[in-house]
Amino acid sequence: MSCAGPETEAPPQPRAQRMRDAWLAHVRLAAGPIDHRSLVLSVLGGAAYLALACLSLLPDRGLAMVAPVWLPNALAVVLLLRARLGNEWLFLALAFLASLAANQVLQLPWQTALLFSLANIVEIALVVSLTRTADDRPIDMSRLSDLARFVWAGGLVGPLVSTVLVAPIMGGQLAAVREGSVTWFLTDSMAMVLIVPPGLLLVDWVRGGLPFASARRWEGFGLLIAGMTCALLVFNQAHYPLMFLIQPITLLHAFRLGSLGTAVHVAGVALVAGVMTWAGFGPIAAASSAGMTQLHLLQAFVAANFLTGLPVAAILAGRDRIMTQLEAGKRQVDLLAENITDAVLRYDLDGVCTYASPSVREVMGAPPETYVGKPVTARLHPEAHDRAMQALGRLFDGTSDKERVTYRRVEDNPDGSPVFLEADCAIIRNPETGLREGVVVAARDVTERVELELLLTRARRHAENAAQAKSEFLANMSHEIRTPMNGVLGFAELMLRGELDPDQRRHAQMIVESGRSMMMLLNDVLDLSKIESGQFGIDHAPVDLHATLAECAALHRLTAERKGLTLVFANDDDDLPRHDGDDQRRPWIVTDGLRLRQIVLNLLGNAVKFTEAGAITLAYAVGEDGIRISIADTGIGISANRLEMIFHPFTQGESDIARRFGGTGLGLSISRQLAGLLGGRIEVESEPGKGSRFTLVLPAQLAQAERAAEEAGDAEEAEMPPASRILLVEDHDINRMLVSEMLERCGQDVAIAHDGNEAIAMVIDSVMRDKLFDLVLMDVQMPGCDGYAATRAIRAEGIGPDLLPIIALTANAFPEDIAAARAAGMQAHLAKPVALRDLVRALQRWLPTRIVETVPVTEAGRARGERVSGWPVRPHSPRLLARWEARRREAVEAVRAALRDGTLAAPRPAAAAVSGETLALLLHKLAGTAGMFGEAALGESAAALERALAMEQSGEACVTLARELLALADHPAETGQRKIGDAAG
Repeated sequence: MSCAGPETEAPPQPRAQRMRDAWLAHVRLAAGPIDHRSLVLSVLGGAAYLALACLSLLPDRGLAMVAPVWLPNALAVVLLLRARLGNEWLFLALAFLASLAANQVLQLPWQTALLFSLANIVEIALVVSLTRTADDRPIDMSRLSDLARFVWAGGLVGPLVSTVLVAPIMGGQLAAVREGSVTWFLTDSMAMVLIVPPGLLLVDWVRGGLPFASARRWEGFGLLIAGMTCALLVFNQAHYPLMFLIQPITLLHAFRLGSLGTAVHVAGVALVAGVMTWAGFGPIAAASSAGMTQLHLLQAFVAANFLTGLPVAAILAGRDRIMTQLEAGKRQVDLLAENITDAVLRYDLDGVCTYASPSVREVMGAPPETYVGKPVTARLHPEAHDRAMQALGRLFDGTSDKERVTYRRVEDNPDGSPVFLEADCAIIRNPETGLREGVVVAARDVTERVELELLLTRARRHAENAAQAKSEFLANMSHEIRTPMNGVLGFAELMLRGELDPDQRRHAQMIVESGRSMMMLLNDVLDLSKIESGQFGIDHAPVDLHATLAECAALHRLTAERKGLTLVFANDDDDLPRHDGDDQRRPWIVTDGLRLRQIVLNLLGNAVKFTEAGAITLAYAVGEDGIRISIADTGIGISANRLEMIFHPFTQGESDIARRFGGTGLGLSISRQLAGLLGGRIEVESEPGKGSRFTLVLPAQLAQAERAAEEAGDAEEAEMPPASRILLVEDHDINRMLVSEMLERCGQDVAIAHDGNEAIAMVIDSVMRDKLFDLVLMDVQMPGCDGYAATRAIRAEGIGPDLLPIIALTANAFPEDIAAARAAGMQAHLAKPVALRDLVRALQRWLPTRIVETVPVTEAGRARGERVSGWPVRPHSPRLLARWEARRREAVEAVRAALRDGTLAAPRPAAAAVSGETLALLLHKLAGTAGMFGEAALGESAAALERALAMEQSGEACVTLARELLALADHPAETGQRKIGDAAG
């Protein structure tokens, strides 16, 4: 035992001190600070040791230097084992001094007295250390393990070690050494086994921790007196050797009085035997007249009596403790079984019930005896039979160790309503062998829960049906609204390109803006519906973050300028440091580019809408914690208590917002949900009257710039598939014109069918003439024979997907629509409005692959749109080629005119009016279409000049860009050869 100090790092200790500490820890002697209690008890103990040592030496009758009974060591062990001194080395030191003083009584030489005292102290310390347990609990002489440990330590090891220490000074001859050593050993050993156990048991009894085994105290005292009397009678005569009668009496004490009574009896018998033998009475005195022989016979008798009584008493005490624990456990089990709410049953491996708790009556509706002795199948409802037997079968055959089964009870309620039980079944294993011995079942009434689950199941079915009906309604509404609105918007935009008076132009413009607003609302409602129903898909691909955000800013810049606002893209190319080979200034990220655009456009649109004066700033930053895209404005702001509400569907910041600014309140709700689908979130900071800042935070999943650019440029470099025969099935005339134009731009040969019946006839006719179409683009919703029915009819004719792939064209883009198209025999799905890039990908995927030779590109071929990347020559339609030539000529002449009249060289360049359209608009159209006709460099130059005009760059820069554009337009062949050469290099 040691005293813990403060939690500081101790300095290294010397080797001798470390060995001393290790030895002290091993012997388990307390070495703490000397407190008042330890001091007092040590002094009193030392005085008692001196007195007992002198008392033990008085009866010496010529036994040389060894006392017949050495009491001090035994009582010192009792003191140390029960007093628990704070510092036990103080007591041992005082006991050593007391032993030296006692040895002066015999006037022994100081060397002999010193060695005797040292042997006594070593014996005490060793017996105490070895007797104590590892967990330092108090030693209990009523426990057989503790008694055995003490007998080994105090009856053998301790006295033997002390005997070895004193043996060298026991005499000059070997016989004297042998006789003195045996006497020393037996004297100390007998004192230990006679004094220590009774002493410890008496201390425990005085403290109240050890009662008499007998229920009646007077019975115990009477039995002790009777035992002492019998011992006195045996040793008061020498005619008959009746010492064998003592052992049965000792056993009687062990059974009736327990360890304490037995220890007192053994000590009393030893006292009677010793006194009578010392006085010359009894069988031992009569057997031998030699003093040493009498001592050894007496010690043997005492040891035999000790070993007869105390071990048996300890065994009986252990049995009593076990019985007490078993009775306590049985009471707890009975209490649990009588009060548990679950019905507990036990089945053996044959499925027969061996136990049923009293709670079975309450839960099962039948008394426990109804189940005991019966197989499990005897009390199962027919509806539950198979399910219960399958679960029990898995338990019995070792497939599982635990099962949970919900089943219907055999006994219904008195009113006839069913009762449902939930049973937890577990295997019972033998704790020693681990083998299966049976199954325990704990069942409870879960009727209310089952009924609630049934109600919830029905409610879920109703909700699913309602959601399905809503989805079908939205899909139909989408189709019915998109088709006419495409026509309305398309023709209204055509009207704006014609000659109109101011009022007509204003009316047409209002039609276009109203139509676009309606389409935006329709898209928002559909997106919200898809998100809420879990049918919204996310596509992850490399996205040029800078280019995407710049495009979003450009789309809203004109609207902002019309309101007198400034829309700034803070990460514009001109504001970024330019380093050769540095791709970090144009980060590419992995996300859904379409949804990213949708979120940013929503946030920018709100910023423009709710800002009446000032500026709007779009910026982004890429860091380890993610990608942060912020849109800050100087608008009306939002109060703190309304910040969360603005993300609710159909909700706006204040009650007058809708009246002042319009809108449905769907944009922010959809944007937040889209951000969540992309793995990010939207943060907002706002103050009424000062503006707001919305920040889109996305995971920093960066893509390699070279690889991302290559993937993004696939559609630009090799998107045109080989020329093939395609059947377009479409009932709407405008959609036919639009898709046909797209297919012709891709160099495809297009045939038209106006409905499903016509499509079937044209496909069968192509088969008969051995000129089967390469692909069918099939509209789904058509009058008469729709796309599904037409596809099924085509497949029924034996024309499989390997001969003729069919791709669905429809405004319905829900997963169930895609599944229906595949079930009808279609191979893919294109949602309207069809994007050219998606159409090209579908053609690349489903058109047959043809090996062709590279065709040299001619000047005329280049003008018609031929490519130089290995594709065959695919001329555009004459109508489309004529339209391109007119657009190209118009834009080039507008740039040339602007150079002539000095418009581009003005301090603040402005676009000159040409044919009712601005120069910037002409450049924008030229930039978007030049690449499709083999003049990608001309398109890039037009885009650069358009950007310079929009950013109001210097007149010198605009003039330089304009001259480069005219040079490309006047010499396309040379420029093309130069670009190709640069790329090859």
